[in-house]
Amino acid sequence: MNETILLYHIDLTTKQHIKEIATQLDIEVREIFDNQVCETMGYLLHIDGFEASPETKIPDKLDQSFLFFAYMSDKQLDLLLEIFKVKEIPYIPYKAMLTENNVVYPFYQLYRNVENEYKQISGQ
Repeated sequence: MNETILLYHIDLTTKQHIKEIATQLDIEVREIFDNQVCETMGYLLHIDGFEASPETKIPDKLDQSFLFFAYMSDKQLDLLLEIFKVKEIPYIPYKAMLTENNVVYPFYQLYRNVENEYKQISGQ
């Protein structure tokens, strides 16, 4: 599996900068669109055995930018995030990394989990 970054609600300029960095590092970049938020992370990553969700109604508005990293070691992810800082990619607080647990989550569920964690950590 290729190292992959999934982008959700990333502004055009930031998206272009992330894609430039990813291309140099041979990392695949894909976008999650609003009509895909009910899909599992496994499906969005094109993992065999994950089927499209019959659910299509978006539960709530998901309005924050989100980055999802797949098939990277912790060390690789730390290096990539450091490159983002050096290249002045705006800070995106909502992010997650592929795990054996979250691969089955619909994107909106993962988003809500990350949102709740961020609010607890930041005191919001």
